[in-house]
Amino acid sequence: MALDIPRGRVIVTYGRSLMALTIAHSLGSRGVEVIGCDDVGLTVLSFSRYAKRTFVHASAAEQPDRFIDDLEAAIIRNKPDDGRPYVLMPCFQETRLIARHAERLSRHITVAAPPIAAIEAVDPKDHLLKTARAFGLHVPATCTLAELRAGRTLTAGDFPLLLKPAWGVGGRGIRRIDTPEALARVVEAAPDPEVMLLQQFVVGQDYCLTALFDHGVLKASAAYRNLSQFPRNTGAGVLRETVDDSPFLDTARALFGPLGWTGVVEVDFRWDGTGQPYLIEVNPRFWAGLFHTVESGVDFPWMLYELVTAGQVTTPATPRLGQLTKVGGLYLLAAVQEIADSDEGFAASRAAWKAAAHKFESGKLLDATRELGRALTGGLDVGRTAGRLKAALGTAKNCPNELFRSEDPLVSLGALFVLASLMRHGRLPPELRYDSKASDLMVE
Repeated sequence: MALDIPRGRVIVTYGRSLMALTIAHSLGSRGVEVIGCDDVGLTVLSFSRYAKRTFVHASAAEQPDRFIDDLEAAIIRNKPDDGRPYVLMPCFQETRLIARHAERLSRHITVAAPPIAAIEAVDPKDHLLKTARAFGLHVPATCTLAELRAGRTLTAGDFPLLLKPAWGVGGRGIRRIDTPEALARVVEAAPDPEVMLLQQFVVGQDYCLTALFDHGVLKASAAYRNLSQFPRNTGAGVLRETVDDSPFLDTARALFGPLGWTGVVEVDFRWDGTGQPYLIEVNPRFWAGLFHTVESGVDFPWMLYELVTAGQVTTPATPRLGQLTKVGGLYLLAAVQEIADSDEGFAASRAAWKAAAHKFESGKLLDATRELGRALTGGLDVGRTAGRLKAALGTAKNCPNELFRSEDPLVSLGALFVLASLMRHGRLPPELRYDSKASDLMVE
């Protein structure tokens, strides 16, 4: 039987994101008062009916001390005077910084973030590697560029390899290295080898396990895979499918149980469907596919609210296997790019398409439109290509669309959070774009 959970007030960070919108919908639709915040004023939560109000604070990445000062002042200013539950629910990269200052902030509000000691055991990636080895978990063979410079050797049989930064989100900065010669050039040119990891390339598909733990005990979980990404093969998922999470749960329990993890977490695995999945990465926070997991029947924001306000989770959490969701217009671009990269249809205009895709990612919409026009007219077999595009779009025709919500029309019309980011920063929000240099959004 579900508990009668008191409806309180929640501050949700990173209000520009689709993750924050999903959290606001989950909580606001159940009568919880949601306040959004960000370091910019025009955000998706600014237009959502589920956010009562919003406020602006300093950038967590650029001014971390001032961010905490601003956040604490806003927490004190917005504290309920009637004793209702009052919760701070971090959303993205600022989770780590908030967890570091949880003791200070907890004087005024309940902080719904994992303990900082647990976070630092799994994030960044080099910390996860050490912890996973200590726990005997199944991880790809990994070393640092610094170790290579110190004399560690690799043979031709070790390739291909993946070079990745210890810090970063959404596949940022990951490069494939196919030969010893290419690796030698990378090692020579790397400005800071201490923060770069070299990892065995694992055959298989990427899987995302999402979970909620209470002092190391698993309370809810769901897994999904990306059927389509934009940019293709490197960007964020734009078409997702819920899959069975049982192959990944033993590893998750073995990792987060000893850490006493309390809160949400997302874990990346690589798996070929037969052997033991490889543990790849841990994101100690909410994830880009949060809308998908909620639509699949596992409402993590509400269950986290239950946990921190009532001390237990009673909401049923059985994921619907096979559930699909899409990210509107970006799925369309992914479908076009897939055809452009094929050996038919757009073969003659592939260079124009790549230029268009790069401009879309950078937020240069007018230039991108011109390039896309060139791509669509350069040697195109219209009939065959139209058929392929129709078939691709038909796969996701009736699945829920993250960018359009009929019950919250102001954020549905035009996906204003994307437009806000483009207008303010000239680019897509970081959870929806691929940054090959891993140059942004490193908090701490």
